[in-house]
Amino acid sequence: MSTLTQSGSIEKPCTILIHYDKGDPPQVNEFKQNFEHGTTEQKIETLKKVILYTINGEPIPQLLMPIILYVMPSNDHTIKKLLLIYWEVIEKTHLGKLKSEMILVCNSLLNDLNHPNEFVRGSTLRFLCKLREAEVLEPLVPSVRTNLENRHAYCRRNAVLAIYNIYSHFDYLIPDAPELIYNFLLQEKDASCKRNAFIMLFNCAPEKAVEYLSSVLDEVPSFGDMLQFIVVELIRKVCKTSPSERSKYIKCIFTLLNSSSPAVKYESAGTLLSLSSAPTAVRGAASAYIDLLCNESDNNVKMIVLDKLIEIKKNHSKIMEELVMDILRALSSPNIDICKKVLNIVLDSVTPKNIDEIILFLKKEINKTQSKEFDKGLEYRHLLIRTIHVSSLKYPEVLGNVVPLLMEYLGDSYLPSAVDVVIFLREVVETYPSLRELIIKKLIENLSSIKVSKVYRVAVWVIAEYVTCLEDLQYAMTSITNDLEELLKPKQTEEVILETKAKVKIEKVSIQKLIADGDWYLASCISSSLTKLFFRAEQLNIDNADSNKLKAQVMMIISVLINLSKASQVSTSKSAYERMLSCIQVLIDSNATIKKIWLQDCRDSFANYLKYLLIKQSENKKKTEKEVLVKPNNIINIRQLKSKKAFGPVDTEDDLIKAVGNTGETNKDQNEYSKISQLSGFSDPIYVEAYVRVHQYDIVLDISVFNQTNDTLQNVTLELVTLGDLKICERVPPFTMAPREKTSAKASIKVSSTDNGVIMGTIAFDIAGSVSSMSDKNCVILNELHIDVIDYILPANHQYTDVLFRNHWLEFEWENKIPVNTNITDLVKYVHHISKVTNMGILTPEVHLSNDTGILSANLCAKSVFGEDALANICIEKQADGKISGYIRIRAKVQSIAVTLGEKIGNMGMKA
Repeated sequence: MSTLTQSGSIEKPCTILIHYDKGDPPQVNEFKQNFEHGTTEQKIETLKKVILYTINGEPIPQLLMPIILYVMPSNDHTIKKLLLIYWEVIEKTHLGKLKSEMILVCNSLLNDLNHPNEFVRGSTLRFLCKLREAEVLEPLVPSVRTNLENRHAYCRRNAVLAIYNIYSHFDYLIPDAPELIYNFLLQEKDASCKRNAFIMLFNCAPEKAVEYLSSVLDEVPSFGDMLQFIVVELIRKVCKTSPSERSKYIKCIFTLLNSSSPAVKYESAGTLLSLSSAPTAVRGAASAYIDLLCNESDNNVKMIVLDKLIEIKKNHSKIMEELVMDILRALSSPNIDICKKVLNIVLDSVTPKNIDEIILFLKKEINKTQSKEFDKGLEYRHLLIRTIHVSSLKYPEVLGNVVPLLMEYLGDSYLPSAVDVVIFLREVVETYPSLRELIIKKLIENLSSIKVSKVYRVAVWVIAEYVTCLEDLQYAMTSITNDLEELLKPKQTEEVILETKAKVKIEKVSIQKLIADGDWYLASCISSSLTKLFFRAEQLNIDNADSNKLKAQVMMIISVLINLSKASQVSTSKSAYERMLSCIQVLIDSNATIKKIWLQDCRDSFANYLKYLLIKQSENKKKTEKEVLVKPNNIINIRQLKSKKAFGPVDTEDDLIKAVGNTGETNKDQNEYSKISQLSGFSDPIYVEAYVRVHQYDIVLDISVFNQTNDTLQNVTLELVTLGDLKICERVPPFTMAPREKTSAKASIKVSSTDNGVIMGTIAFDIAGSVSSMSDKNCVILNELHIDVIDYILPANHQYTDVLFRNHWLEFEWENKIPVNTNITDLVKYVHHISKVTNMGILTPEVHLSNDTGILSANLCAKSVFGEDALANICIEKQADGKISGYIRIRAKVQSIAVTLGEKIGNMGMKA
């Protein structure tokens, strides 16, 4: 680690960093006395203090000779170890030349390199790895070479590292080091020594490393995991520079896929994918990843491996389809996020060949969730139900086995699971007419077990819409009547309400309890479903006597619900009350047009809604799929003759390039150029502009500096200051500019939250040579640079469902309510404008966004790169004068994102 001084020069390397509260200044005379006359324990404690003072910026050079005279001759091992640290941290040169005292130190080090104790030898050899003074190292080289033959592996492996350091920095001191280490490697048996020697050849003499590897290629599987790891790295680099060598090393990589070391197995799989795109190679790498996924206990490792499997799936989907049952074994993990990723991979890998096995496995997993001892609980069950839902709709031949299983969970107390089941049934009933009769019968049977209002509403709607025979219709009427039994008894309405509420303490959740507690929307849905059942009975040619009896029964139930709503102390929704009254009205005055609306138009509307959802899903899938853009003027890579995509995951070097943001992509659009900010004026002596490049958790400022004068500018220093949750990680060192020269610089800024931030700064400089007329203007104040929170927010509508939105809306604590103030007059256009301004995705289906009624409600959702969710609800209406009024409510789990999004809407609301 090295640091920059204010003048831009690089300080010496720092290999030790220990915090020390210095307190009183060092007592030099006292320290001298302790070194000269103190006991061994006193010398140790004093030497520790001197080291700590030196490390923390208070060197005591006058103690160097007392330490050499009175401490260095000691044979105590603790003192010898502390002395090595002391030699490491002190300044060993003066005015660029080695201090004369270091000759004595060099003699001591020489003695320690030949010490009979292997600990002293090894520690001294490790110290030599940190030395950067050639004058000290030169006389020690023969002893270092001798230690390569020491009988202790500890000394030999540290001797290799010492030679590696000396050759890396001063190759003229050991010109034959690669040959020396190569011969050592051929004879060495210890795994750690071989690892260190191979690392040196790998970095300093790759051709020697390849020569050694070629001679022992068949023995690689028997190497220790430390050495195997370096072998994999070497093979990757060799094959990258010499593709013709691939076939030579593929067999070796295949054998390393069975290594006992998880790290070696992981690296071997990645290397194999980069070497070959053959199905056998891809299958072997994927199998190794799956083995790691199922056997490793670290959840972070599992998540990384899952990302690799997702990459393989994108390029080799057929192979992943063959391995999908092995991937399912990873569902044994207790972590719900891992289970989510596994099930997402499975969903994309479902085929007619494996659908039966997948459904059977998922059914077993669902049965496990019913056990009280099961750890993952209700959310895991919901994930399984959702997976069965989506996969079975792709291949309807399994629906006959799936539907009865899922029907058992209609009465699940966990809202998302029950809602997902009933939504699935609603979709199946419309899409697959052959299953209608089975589903309707089962739905009526399970009606009394439903405890959730939304599930019951959808269930009675499905029954009323798709019932096909009078027998099932009568059964449905009986079941609904039984569910409302307590409410329909001939009592005073007040007594009914009180009695029903009194049963709360002893009864479980029931439909009549929900209605008595004020769920009048549920009551209105039951009323409309009963009305539709009557019209459906007439369509099925019920005889007149039974028709009149059924009409009277339906009207009686609706009348009771209306009376309950009027007498209830809970406020009744006006729309729910009017809907129940309208049901009575259509039952009294029905005609062919009304019956067509209730029986035919409603079903057509739902069918169109399902078609819209399919179109939307395909659009979302296209958005999430990464498009590969190849421009006509791109350079053709003749060496590979294939795109990198053909070789699977990219190499480690390419991963590193991506991590720092230098992806080399040239497809910039106009929005990117809008991120260039002018920081100084055109008339200033220095013109500065910055391009803001946003990565996931940091910002890189690409700063362009133009010298607009005819003078040479020295010590040009760019100072930046931040406001908000921004932290400057990398400052720009001072530089010199020739007349009319342009220079580029980079500044790295860390971002810790989605707060809006501001970057301010100045640029100062000195003018070289004679006094210039501009000598009094050596500082330029830069314009403020505002960091926009929108750069960290991404639409999340493809990740959200209505149920998840409602759950999060109830959970999130922070709310920001913003009144609408805009000159836009179109309701739908305003919603899309807010979505664009905030970068939030619109969750409300497009078919529900309309100007026809003059009112509009829409839900939006987004997720920041820090994992923070943000939800928004827009409720607006069109006034008589054509203006839009209403409110936008933003909810989030953390305050910052709710506040900053509100500010963004407030600032941009007036602009179309």
